[in-house]
Amino acid sequence: MNKDQREIGRNLRILRYAEEIGHVAKTCRYFGIGRASLRST
Repeated sequence: MNKDQREIGRNLRILRYAEEIGHVAKTCRYFGIGRASLRST
């Protein structure tokens, strides 16, 4: 597994978690990321 695949896997885990709990701010705190990281463009 290369670096890009690990990053994609992590991003999928973050998005799935956010969808499951339905709360973006809590997801960001849990994963230690900023809310801007989950914005749709």
